[in-house]
Amino acid sequence: MTAEQQIVLIADDSITNLHVLNNILRPHYRVRATRSGERAVEIAARERPDAVLLDIMMPDLDGPDVCRRIKAQPGLADVPVIFVTGSADADARALCQAAGGAALLSKPVDPQALLAAVAAHIRTDTPAPGAD
Repeated sequence: MTAEQQIVLIADDSITNLHVLNNILRPHYRVRATRSGERAVEIAARERPDAVLLDIMMPDLDGPDVCRRIKAQPGLADVPVIFVTGSADADARALCQAAGGAALLSKPVDPQALLAAVAAHIRTDTPAPGAD
């Protein structure tokens, strides 16, 4: 499976953040995006993403709850969830880790750090984007 075939699901209530993350990831992955935590759970169950990017704070269902619900779905327990948030303090890190998150990145996100984190957490036999 090539990186372009791998699916990354993004859930963030900010349309600006969705555009930024989408623009970084789309050249390398198939991207699915939503502004709703509830919708993210539905998309994950249907699309079976290879990785999920979540904001911590969303109005309908927060990121840690989305993470727990995705990981409770049959066959999705091992899907890496990367939190992308403006609040990357120790409490946020502990909250994300307790929910089953694989990593936490701070906003504004560094494009290379985002690509590296996604590539590191997606299990694959193909090289990471930009790898030689």
